[in-house]
Amino acid sequence: MDITNNARDELKRIIGTYNLQPTQGFRLATPPSWEGEGDFGIVVDEERDGDHLVKVDGLKLLMIDPTLEKSLSATIMDFKDTSSGGPRFTLDVY
Repeated sequence: MDITNNARDELKRIIGTYNLQPTQGFRLATPPSWEGEGDFGIVVDEERDGDHLVKVDGLKLLMIDPTLEKSLSATIMDFKDTSSGGPRFTLDVY
């Protein structure tokens, strides 16, 4: 999975508003961990063995379960305006 600069910047901005413990971070999640709209979402979670970690300048931006990461290998995560709800994270599969 590729993550655009817009998505990285937004993740960094949001992380700055949370008081996360060193073992915590944002996780790309699916139901039942994600209970919101859509098939995927971002939740605060504990880091797990085997997680794929997306880091920028040493800052942990996103944790992804290795099985989920494999299934999203041809995906681009972005943060952009959408017709259905304004600015939000998107996953585009190619």
